[in-house]
Amino acid sequence: MARIPLRTLKQRLILVNVGTAGAALLVALALMFSTVLRTGKETLVRDIAIKANIIGSQCTAALTFNAAEDAEEILGALRADPQIEYAAIYTRLGELFALYPGKGGREQVSKSPPPEGHLFSADQLALTRTIILHNEQIGTITIRANLEQLRALLLKYVLASAVILVLSLLAAFLLMTRLQSTVTKPVMELVQLMERVTQDKDYSRRAVVSGPSELVSLAGGFNDMLVTIQRRDRNLEHSLKELRAAYRKLEDLDQMKSDFISTVSHELRTPITSIKAFVELLLIKPDMKEDRKARLLETINSETDRLSRLIGDLLDLSRIESGVMLWRDQDVILEEVVRSAVNGIIPLAKVKGIHIEEAVEDGLPTLHADRDRIMQVVMNLLSNAVKFTQQDGRITISTSRTASPSGVGVSVADTGPGIPHDDLSLIFERFHRSGDVLTSTIEGTGLGLSISREIVEHYGGRIWAASEVGKGSLFTFNIPLKRPSGGHQGNGQ
Repeated sequence: MARIPLRTLKQRLILVNVGTAGAALLVALALMFSTVLRTGKETLVRDIAIKANIIGSQCTAALTFNAAEDAEEILGALRADPQIEYAAIYTRLGELFALYPGKGGREQVSKSPPPEGHLFSADQLALTRTIILHNEQIGTITIRANLEQLRALLLKYVLASAVILVLSLLAAFLLMTRLQSTVTKPVMELVQLMERVTQDKDYSRRAVVSGPSELVSLAGGFNDMLVTIQRRDRNLEHSLKELRAAYRKLEDLDQMKSDFISTVSHELRTPITSIKAFVELLLIKPDMKEDRKARLLETINSETDRLSRLIGDLLDLSRIESGVMLWRDQDVILEEVVRSAVNGIIPLAKVKGIHIEEAVEDGLPTLHADRDRIMQVVMNLLSNAVKFTQQDGRITISTSRTASPSGVGVSVADTGPGIPHDDLSLIFERFHRSGDVLTSTIEGTGLGLSISREIVEHYGGRIWAASEVGKGSLFTFNIPLKRPSGGHQGNGQ
């Protein structure tokens, strides 16, 4: 049979509503059928149970005096009920005592009593009850009944339901044929408007808002859509520009990561190569002059320290990212930390003839932090300043109090080449290092500033840089005396 396509809203609307009404009616009829079936079964069980209880009571004397003929005579009263297939009485020992064979004969009767209760099969109901006398079981009665009357009742219900369903669907079809125009007319007007807008791209057109509330809402939504499309066209180009910028930023980040890996590989390989070469030289020339041997050992020691610092930075970054950094907080005197850091960096500064000036304020409030980590931040800033400051340059380190929030700060200024403005917002990011990481003669991976920012932010502080190309750079970090609640806590130990 060929399928008739439903192309119009009118046809579909009629079909949906008639189908919905039919489905709802089918569900209701099915629920009623289930109720009728359940009620019919319960009624049949109750009827057979009453018969079993009555006959069981009448057979107590026959069971007591072992009068099987009397019991069979009592069972014979069941032949007046056409539903009864057979009935049997068993002694308390489970032996067949009396039988009403019905139409099936004796061969259908079980030789032992079934368990007490009732059980429906496809064609029959089997019900078993115990016979009690003076609170003692003296026997069991089993009755099996057919389901013909229950089936007849269900057949009548099905026929009546089919008639009701057909009449209801016919009435729903006639009503929907008359009422559908109140819905389809405004929708068709909206469809026509949509086709015109699609053809001429004139998004200034608007739909007439009329009809049922849902269609009013639909027309209003269509008008809002036209307004949104107009606004979208204006913003689309701007969004595309932002997308292209974001894509370039991702490319830059990927390049920075690649450069970082190359730099780390280079920084690891360089000291290892030097150490290996000098050690091999010492091994093959055991009679080397002591002064030259001392210079080689000094170089090996320096390269070992360099390798240790690099591995330490990598481990610190890994611990911070995985949240397993150990923080040994204690009372810290900031001016003592700064002076210790300056004393540690002076030998390196003297090699390049760099002068270090201190503007350290005494009596600053005491910090509660990890002294080694605060020292690490100060040393990172001083080391970077020494690395990037030319021969005979100047580095100034100063401390200060901060008011909002209450805390302390450290600044490191240098007379180095400065940092391009575009790099200022990136130098604290992982995988980033200002300048060409592959051609630069300055040692280092650029991890120091990233680690310093993590340490400062752990204590609720802030670190930033200001610079002008050719005039040097200024790095500053502030740490509040009291860590903000809800801030980054880390693993304090």
